[in-house]
Amino acid sequence: MEILFDDVAILTKVKELAEQISVDHVYDSRNTLPPVLICILNGSIHFFSDLVRSMSIDCEIDFLRLKSYEGQDNTGGIKCLKGLELDLKGKRVYIVDDICDSGATMMEALFMVNSRMAEEVKVVTLLKRRNGVGLTDFYGFEIDDQWVYGYGLDNNGLKRNENRIYKL
Repeated sequence: MEILFDDVAILTKVKELAEQISVDHVYDSRNTLPPVLICILNGSIHFFSDLVRSMSIDCEIDFLRLKSYEGQDNTGGIKCLKGLELDLKGKRVYIVDDICDSGATMMEALFMVNSRMAEEVKVVTLLKRRNGVGLTDFYGFEIDDQWVYGYGLDNNGLKRNENRIYKL
């Protein structure tokens, strides 16, 4: 096991992302509502909570639980285990996830959010694959095609509680 990102690097990057999103969401005459940040459970829970606590503007939050993996297998399709609760009509939405792998989970999340008539939707991920799909508007770190765990990302359902990100 090799440490890819330690807790100091992660929290520094999360604060940078929070500031970028806060600046991106400028209140103006057409955009008077606070943004909605949606957490894709379970993997992004630590990233999401640190990100929201670091925001310099008010925001609403909601949670969406989509499951695409059984262990390290993502061939079973996307299952929605918890849907959205907030009214998103006319609001700017930031979908927050730990990583965008194949893009299937994010495409499902985007479909669900857009079907609720959000004004604008942006994607925020902690990790982005160098050769991955291009769905991410904001991201923390680029990684190669490798299995990683920690800071919410799991290894067969375990190791989410690690405060660092490790390469398996």
